[in-house]
Amino acid sequence: MATAQETPPVDSAAPKSHRMPMMQRLSYNCDGGTKVVVFLRERNARVSFQGKTYAMKRVEAASGTRYSAGSIVWWSKGEEGFLEDDTKAGEPVRLAENCKLERARSAMADSGVIAGTVAYRERMAMPENALLTIQLLDVSRADAPAKVIAEQKFMFAGHQVPLPFEVHYDPATIDPKRGYALSARITVNAQLIFLNTTGYPVLTQEIPQKWTWSCRWWKARQNHPNRGSKQ
Repeated sequence: MATAQETPPVDSAAPKSHRMPMMQRLSYNCDGGTKVVVFLRERNARVSFQGKTYAMKRVEAASGTRYSAGSIVWWSKGEEGFLEDDTKAGEPVRLAENCKLERARSAMADSGVIAGTVAYRERMAMPENALLTIQLLDVSRADAPAKVIAEQKFMFAGHQVPLPFEVHYDPATIDPKRGYALSARITVNAQLIFLNTTGYPVLTQEIPQKWTWSCRWWKARQNHPNRGSKQ
């Protein structure tokens, strides 16, 4: 049964810029050759592991530092840490352990970053497995598909909009003569729920790199993600 598509209104609102605290990047080498990358800003953390990124908040810990995204937890003490799945009460599963700090530096030292927040108009809560995907695209050629320059994925993990995001990219891949834009979507179990319908140019054509984008979104399908989805 086909689902109806909503026609989005035209969005003429211009993004606003503001200063953000500097982000710190921590890289950890863990058992089995795995790697955990932690981006810290104030009491917030983005923890990347095996292609997934978790938005976490700092929570109280008896020892060391603990960040939580619901069932996924990052613990660190000194220069060591581990990533844990606490989905089953009393039966924690180590996703990455014996992680040793490789280096600590500002994420801006050797990479670019585009930061912002996303929200949508509907009063709809997303399930924990909702996935936000943000892409930085080269949109220079009208006769060819946009080329993906960088991509970040964030699991909602109990968080709701407005949801902050950051896309990190290699400045060496950016050509000042070309045009770039952000593309984003929210999916649940690979089903498209929301997508952005207004292109947001970034980086070149005299657009500052440090803009923080407040994006508007429109529902792509009329079914609620909590209804009829298979877990």
